[in-house]
Amino acid sequence: MRAAFNADAGKVRVLMVVSPTCGACLEGASEVSGQVAGINHGKTVPLYVLWVPRSGGRERDVPATTRVVADSSAHEFWDGNDLLGIDYKQVLGWRGNAWDVYMLYGPKAQWSGDLPPAPDFFMHQTSEKGPRLDADEFGRRVKQLL
Repeated sequence: MRAAFNADAGKVRVLMVVSPTCGACLEGASEVSGQVAGINHGKTVPLYVLWVPRSGGRERDVPATTRVVADSSAHEFWDGNDLLGIDYKQVLGWRGNAWDVYMLYGPKAQWSGDLPPAPDFFMHQTSEKGPRLDADEFGRRVKQLL
């Protein structure tokens, strides 16, 4: 995922960490990817979907749920050991591994260290700190960065 993220340097990027068996995650992924798909008319905003094994999710669950992602050009990855969930826990300063989180990166973001870069903005649907997901607001923030 790091290579794909860095290959899109210079662009606004959206990364979501979601479980294929979490209803709220799937709803959030649908809403956020719908915002990105609507914005992508004439613009390029790469979307990365990191599927993680939360709520009993397994890799075999992913193919059936990818249809909720409205942007057909999305880059999708499976993180079976939840390694990036652990990394994003540190990046976001959360108590638990990151999931059900939707992150926005500006064009200058680079993934150069061991940890992924901190997002310019994020929203989530967990009990952790930070703003709760509002897909319309997330879409407005994407447009502001373009």
